[in-house]
Order: sequence, then structure tokens, then C-alpha cells
Amino acid sequence: MMRATFLLSVLLATGCASLEGPEHGPYDPFEGFNRASYGVSDWVDRNALVPVARGYQRVTPDWLRDGISNVFLNLITIDSALNGFLQGKPKRGGTDLARIILNSTIGIGGLINAAAQFGLDYQEEDLGQTLAVAGLTRTRYVYIPFAGPSALRDIPGRIVRAAIPNLLLGDAYKWWMSGIDLLNSRAQALSLTDTRDAAALDPYAFTREAYYQRRKFLIFDGDPPVDDFFDDFDEDY
Repeated sequence: MMRATFLLSVLLATGCASLEGPEHGPYDPFEGFNRASYGVSDWVDRNALVPVARGYQRVTPDWLRDGISNVFLNLITIDSALNGFLQGKPKRGGTDLARIILNSTIGIGGLINAAAQFGLDYQEEDLGQTLAVAGLTRTRYVYIPFAGPSALRDIPGRIVRAAIPNLLLGDAYKWWMSGIDLLNSRAQALSLTDTRDAAALDPYAFTREAYYQRRKFLIFDGDPPVDDFFDDFDEDY
């Protein structure tokens, strides 16, 4: 699977290199398909997943939801560490490795975020950011049905992350664990999507612009250069 992901990354590199437009800015040539995908996904989300997520949120305490989030975050932190090193950021990669060691031991497999007590924050690196640092600063937007906003450049990294829990845990990883992760993540994101739906005139466009803004923020480690597009975005929304 890793070989297939690498080949897909190379193909995306070839396609992204020829794109026009602002670096790190939205490019949505598949908007017709993306809006249809968003519409179907949003309908299913509102009518199926959101009611269950609200019920789950009501019956589970904050500490339990946080603990579940910590466990799954600990599993994928190895991906962040590797990409930190690949981007030439040994301090960020080392920080994530230290987090894995602390949270997997005294943090009881990640249930407790012990690393935070030592000032070791999650660095949030991934393969999509590594490709951007390597020069793939322009990429097409795609709304993946039932999986949310993405960009072609970021898809290989999403594939890797989806496979990591199973690769690390082997037979100990069961399909229902993915369901718990999905439900818990959706419950944690309820406040964000409620705010979006209440404030945005066009939730699809808001989601797309916010995705690119967030990705740019991560690519530049929280200190992105200011440009006219994102100034306009802030004013509009």
C-alpha cells in the first residue's frame, strides 16, 4: 500500500506542478461534482450522524471523549513525526516521538495526554504538508463523499493515516474501533459545524475556503504569510 501511495503522490506532483493561480489558494475545477458530493454527504450527516453524535455527547463526559481522542491521536502521531523529519524539521519530529513514548507509557496508551504536562504539543505534520514543502503549493479541491473536504495533494496522506491504526495494532484493531473514532470525532466537531451553518451564507464555499486556510496555516507551522485572498476571506466571513 505504501508503494501505491508513493506512486499516487508522484502523479499528483506532476498534475499540481502545472496549475495556475495563487499558491496555497482554493482551486475548484470539480465544483459541480464537489457540490453534489457535499449535498449528499451533508444530508446524511444532518439526518443520521449528527443526531447520534449529539446523543453520544449528552451521555458521555468530556474526560471520556477527550481520552478517546487522545488514544487515536497517539496512534497517528508516528505519521506526524516521520513527516516532521521529512520536511527537515528535526525538532518537530523529535517532539512527536517524545509524545509517543510518554503517552504510550505513563499516558496508558495515549488515554492520558501525559506529554502535555512536559510542554510537548502535537505538531500536526502530515504527508500533504510534506508535499507542499517540497513544492506542491497548488492543488485541486475535492469533497470526498462522506469523508469531507480535501485536496488531491492531501489524499495520499489521508490513505496512510487511515491505515496506521490497523498497521500498528494488527489483529487487535477491530472495525468497530473506527466507528467509535468517527462518532467521537463528529461529536467533538459539533460546535464548529453549528457555527458554520449559522454564520455562512454558502456553507459549501465556507468549508472550501476554511479548508485551504487551515492547510496553509499548518504548512507554515502557524505563521503563514499574509496575502490578499485570505484577507478578503476574513472580511467576507
